[in-house]
Amino acid sequence: MAELTVRAELGALTAIADFLAGTLAGSADDMVFSVQLAVDEACSNTILYGYPNREAGAITIACTVDDDVVRVTITDDGVAFDPLTAPPPLLDIPAEERPIGGLGIHFIRTVMDSVAYARRDDRNVLSMEKRRPASG
Repeated sequence: MAELTVRAELGALTAIADFLAGTLAGSADDMVFSVQLAVDEACSNTILYGYPNREAGAITIACTVDDDVVRVTITDDGVAFDPLTAPPPLLDIPAEERPIGGLGIHFIRTVMDSVAYARRDDRNVLSMEKRRPASG
């Protein structure tokens, strides 16, 4: 398992993307893109909304690459927020009429095969999996 801990600031998103690219080296480009997109969306939400009125904390990304699946766990000490409780976005109405927000979580659910949330020890824990295509 590879792990990276960064300060919860927008500038850390590049380091997170680079960490995932390195950890997933040798994986199909679309697999790397999907995992990077999901993690970027989740971390962006944490950075932008997880620390209102207080100093930003830390985000830890743990990534395990097995033959058949990639597992990513994002842990942060921001305010409690279960992204899986967010309502699905209204995709059947024009974009200019939709309420702001909700698309990032939709992207995460769309590109990853499973997503789970837990609150443990005053920390948000978002676990995601992406199945790897069988090689051969």
